[in-house]
Amino acid sequence: MFGRSVYSSHFISRTMRVPAGLRMPSVCLLTTLLASATAGCAHTMLANGRPTLDAFDDVFSGSRQFTDAAGLPPLSMANDLPKKTERRVGQLRIHADFLLAGQHRLIRELDTLRVTLSQELDLPVSDEPIHLYLFADLSDYQTFVQRHFPGFPARRACFIETDTTLAVFAPWQERIAEDLRHETTHGYLHAVVPGIPLWLDEGLAEFFELPQPADGRHQPHADHLAGRLLEGTWQPRIERLEALEDAAAMSQDHYAESWCWTHWLLRTTPARRRLLETYLSDLRHDPVTPPLSARLRDMEGPPAVTTAAVRDHVRDLVE
Repeated sequence: MFGRSVYSSHFISRTMRVPAGLRMPSVCLLTTLLASATAGCAHTMLANGRPTLDAFDDVFSGSRQFTDAAGLPPLSMANDLPKKTERRVGQLRIHADFLLAGQHRLIRELDTLRVTLSQELDLPVSDEPIHLYLFADLSDYQTFVQRHFPGFPARRACFIETDTTLAVFAPWQERIAEDLRHETTHGYLHAVVPGIPLWLDEGLAEFFELPQPADGRHQPHADHLAGRLLEGTWQPRIERLEALEDAAAMSQDHYAESWCWTHWLLRTTPARRRLLETYLSDLRHDPVTPPLSARLRDMEGPPAVTTAAVRDHVRDLVE
């Protein structure tokens, strides 16, 4: 049985669960997984996607449940995966179907992102490989996704996680830097905090997709939320985000608000930043740890207090 849920505002992420302890090269692993699914083997697959903001309503798709995997084509031993260029840079394993400079600026930036996340969130670094599969041609990428993940909604890039593999698939196009920063953030986070909640996973990916020196300030999200506040049609509420378990239930407001809470925690006071760092540390050891909302009540007071503080933060960002 396959279950696919969509989440995030620009992108796709996809999680495939396989038996723990299974070890093989990533390409062979994916091949075996999908071939087994065709034969009726049961795995759980979770996908998250983020269509472009300017086409959110047109592209976003809800949860898709595949109760019958019969006919799902197996991945054909990497014969259509990018492999013209192979690079190993830190935790990243880059596979491209075009010539890619060994010291490409974007690849260096993605490698540096690992240290940035570690320092910003007080998380350890991991040596678990993250495979980046890069396509020169958009149509080749779309054909690949349609062939191997039929029924999957159209997205700019995708992230796949199994018990043993983290991988990103993306076409090399105009917004590739933003796309890879976002998806690689998912990879770095899942390598060390596999139980990270949906809203925070996306909030952090939205935060770190921005180029430096943006400092995590996602102005389109801030402008969107400020407009909703002015209309009186939105109020920040972290408990609403924490209740989200199905990515299909997420709207553009959810993605913007996820980023907003993340930015507020990381960029307002040292105490709030430390609260987030402690929460992530606790999640690494126990995914059932008390949620951020409970910790915020203990530190800041009733929910109305934090709601007012986040509203003021949004207003400050657009002044």
